[in-house]
Amino acid sequence: MSLVKVNQVSYAKGRKQIVKDLNFQLESGKIVALLGENGSGKTTIIRLLAGLALRWQGEITLGNQKVGTATKRFTALLADLGDFPSDFSVQQVLDFYETMYGDFDLGKAQQLLTFMELENEDRLKNLSRGNREKLALVVTLSRKAQIYLLDEPLSGIDLLSREKIIQSLVRWFDEDSLVLITTHQLSEIENIVDEVLILKDKTIALQADLETIREEEGIGLEELYRQTMLETRRESHGLY
Repeated sequence: MSLVKVNQVSYAKGRKQIVKDLNFQLESGKIVALLGENGSGKTTIIRLLAGLALRWQGEITLGNQKVGTATKRFTALLADLGDFPSDFSVQQVLDFYETMYGDFDLGKAQQLLTFMELENEDRLKNLSRGNREKLALVVTLSRKAQIYLLDEPLSGIDLLSREKIIQSLVRWFDEDSLVLITTHQLSEIENIVDEVLILKDKTIALQADLETIREEEGIGLEELYRQTMLETRRESHGLY
């Protein structure tokens, strides 16, 4: 049974159409990559599933409930640490999330902190960008959510930080949950992704099981993305 169902969903900001006629379904137990060019609407889709976008058209259900206030209880959006005071310690951030979310697992958070090589007494103002991203993932994955929405968790950070984040997704992935991740680091997520959604021309150009693609076509994630984008460009220019 599908955990996420998106049916004929469109969203515009003012006169600008961001996404149009989105249709896809996602199941639990998978890590799914949502791919597309900059400005293609990936973040918009994340916000739609998180219940943060307004005045959209169509139907979105998460766990058989219409997306909204109720579905936020089991949907974890990648944390934004920018709203915390810069002199907050890592422990204060954890305390806030434990107070805010009833499903926050402090023990799991501590395990993740140790794995990420972060200290409870570290101050946000002293953390590198990579360590801030690792902390954001710590507090996000420490919730016992059904759906994890990770928008560009690997963006602009060093290689070792990206490796830690990817390793943490594998190590702490819950088979009963769903992870939807947007990124441009295709080669680095190649081995952890089960399924891929490719966004082009404001809609889903392809949804595919990555293992099936490897077996039947003998290509990986990067080549699949390249071929899909080139194919849709040819179609849009009438080259077939």
